[in-house]
Amino acid sequence: MSKLCLSTYLNVLKIYENPQFSGLNKILNALINSICITPETIPDYEVSKIKAGKKNIARHVMDQILANIAAPSYLDNSKRELYHLLNPSKLTDIAKVLAVIIQDDPDIKEDCRIDYVGNTKKNELININSYEFDLIAGIFLYVLKCTDNVHTEEFASEINEEFCNRAIEKYDTTYQSLSKESISLGTLWHSDIPSQAKKFCRTYESSIELLPLCQIANIINPDRSHANEMYSTYCDCSEGLRNQIMSDHNIPIIQVDDKYDLYNLLGNFVNDIEKYKLASENKTYAFTQYVPRSLDYKEKTPNSINPPIFPVMPSRILPNITASFLSQSVNDYLYYKDKGGKLPVPFDWMWENLDLATCFEEELIFWLNLFIVSSCYDIQAQNKTEPKDFIDIPNIEYAKTIEDLHFLALLLLYDTYLNK
Repeated sequence: MSKLCLSTYLNVLKIYENPQFSGLNKILNALINSICITPETIPDYEVSKIKAGKKNIARHVMDQILANIAAPSYLDNSKRELYHLLNPSKLTDIAKVLAVIIQDDPDIKEDCRIDYVGNTKKNELININSYEFDLIAGIFLYVLKCTDNVHTEEFASEINEEFCNRAIEKYDTTYQSLSKESISLGTLWHSDIPSQAKKFCRTYESSIELLPLCQIANIINPDRSHANEMYSTYCDCSEGLRNQIMSDHNIPIIQVDDKYDLYNLLGNFVNDIEKYKLASENKTYAFTQYVPRSLDYKEKTPNSINPPIFPVMPSRILPNITASFLSQSVNDYLYYKDKGGKLPVPFDWMWENLDLATCFEEELIFWLNLFIVSSCYDIQAQNKTEPKDFIDIPNIEYAKTIEDLHFLALLLLYDTYLNK
């Protein structure tokens, strides 16, 4: 059980509250309502139990919090609602105490993102800078999303003024001395964003064609390692640096709240491939059931990322060519199905000829992602929709792993259904 939990977090803030606006109930409700769209009020008796480590926030309140936790307005709201409730001269002390609690917590991994505003990781906390309030607000989001407050009475009881003084002394004598010897990646890269964006692109020049997929990696899996090192490094960057990297290559910023916004698009995709008869309805369940599990096989490298084995209509120029890439097969099927063409239903052909009902799961997941990548452009054409922002979608030939292919599939789903 993590020592960093809602009870310890609130007890630290209570010690450093603004004496003119005292009251932990005010502090907690200010934090909650910095996130929630519909105002919520946690009653005093519940606040007392939460502070003591005996209770979580009520389920209906947490539902609204989790639905809005990625809202970009959170930081501005928290500055308006919370800032005046804390002692402004003690923000650095609050940040130091929280940093020591996090650093001493073995349940929190070194590369864990513990700040959902500035994307600070545990191993970067030796460099608290002038953005103490942003860090405090960002840690609150981590606490809500990633920790359990029940049965944390022992941790809560430890937090008093003496504990905080010892923590500040420990930070000043231990972690700050480390920071003089070693500048964290996040601090270094924040110092000169334009030049560091160029350095990033030079470092990963061999993978630069996949650069648009970095945004997908940061949405889907920001806190874990990736098969492609470029994705992991991009996720480590500050938001300002990530935006600069994309801006330098004229790549628009993807506007979604979290990964579920992307995975929910699988439902739209299934509806369309059924509508345009690209698959039989009794087989399309595979997309929503298996595609979200793609990263379980992120490092797998298919023998061929885009094999030319799918049935196509022979042309006058190439009358003997009856097989090609899946994208051509889908395109030919849609073009000729009302013109007397005799091509099989694309996904049904795959299901039967590639044994998708009985193959290994990693193989099924590969073919499902390939089908998404190979059919989204034709679905856009059938729907007569054009993306609002031009995204230079990477060519499938640059994908090397299932991770690359999966991120490419999600980018195309975004381009097809949300980029309007």
